[in-house]
Amino acid sequence: MAVVRQLAVTLENRRGALAELCSELAKVAVNIEALMVPETAGRAPVRLVTHDLEAARQVFGRLNLPYREEEVLAARVSHRPGALGRLTRKLAEHGIDIQYAYGSILKGADSEALIILAVSDAAAAARVVKR
Repeated sequence: MAVVRQLAVTLENRRGALAELCSELAKVAVNIEALMVPETAGRAPVRLVTHDLEAARQVFGRLNLPYREEEVLAARVSHRPGALGRLTRKLAEHGIDIQYAYGSILKGADSEALIILAVSDAAAAARVVKR
């Protein structure tokens, strides 16, 4: 489990907007490790974790997309019933609130998933889940 920086950008909710962003990231070899795009009208908040934060920042700047960075917990969770429940229970028992979460499949890891958790205290959450 690690604390990582997530990028949050708001895109116009129109056909092709996400494709444009992803294509521009791909042009500079930025791999998206996790992505969350909720259903919403008007403008859509997009959150992503990438393997190259600096290159992604440069793409956002070039596209004139305002963004913010947020600390989140990146948890590798086994692909077994109850694994996510154990993780979230441990956080709850230590008074750490989960604001939202999303997941991604890890490349080459059929038995593992990457779960991104926005929590009330990322550093404390990282310490709790290491126990």
